[in-house]
Amino acid sequence: MAWFGWSGAPAAWAALHVFGFGVTQAACNGPGRDLPVNGLALATMLGAAAIAIAAGVSAVLAFRATENAEGLPGERVHFMAVVGMAISPLFLAIILMDGIGTILLENCHQG
Repeated sequence: MAWFGWSGAPAAWAALHVFGFGVTQAACNGPGRDLPVNGLALATMLGAAAIAIAAGVSAVLAFRATENAEGLPGERVHFMAVVGMAISPLFLAIILMDGIGTILLENCHQG
């Protein structure tokens, strides 16, 4: 539970970012020009946001389960839960900004 709370949101963002980049590149090059980039970006953004929210909830549950933990294993899980509670909202915001940026910004332009 604590591992998912700690690593779920960053992993969801990484998958969203790589997938969004790949879809945008595929839509700009060759036969993939008819890809529904906005629809795919919206679907992956919502999926990644759901994973980030689930990771935040998991971190809160792990935190509450280890509030009175004594000893190294319980304290380590408690620390990981605190980190998960801190980073899940941040990565949720990053996921939303990344997905919205993919939808709103021009997909293909020469720089």
